[in-house]
Amino acid sequence: METSSLDFVYLESDPRTLQPSACIYLKTGARDDYAGIKAGKLLSSPCRSLIELDAEIRRLHAELEEIRARAKKKFYRAHAMAAGA
Repeated sequence: METSSLDFVYLESDPRTLQPSACIYLKTGARDDYAGIKAGKLLSSPCRSLIELDAEIRRLHAELEEIRARAKKKFYRAHAMAAGA
């Protein structure tokens, strides 16, 4: 099973806006359309400032925490059912 990791790319001059920007992406071997960077999938919108990038990181963190909470319920429920059987 291939695993992926997160990274960010910073562009001094985004070809679409001609302004600096950064985005968070999932590292894989595929090509993405964000300025031709090697990326699997963009996980954030292009951010024009550190404040915007930080907001995207907080959004992703909140999504992961929500996933963790749902998974915790599922695993605890399965464990309780197995212990009661």
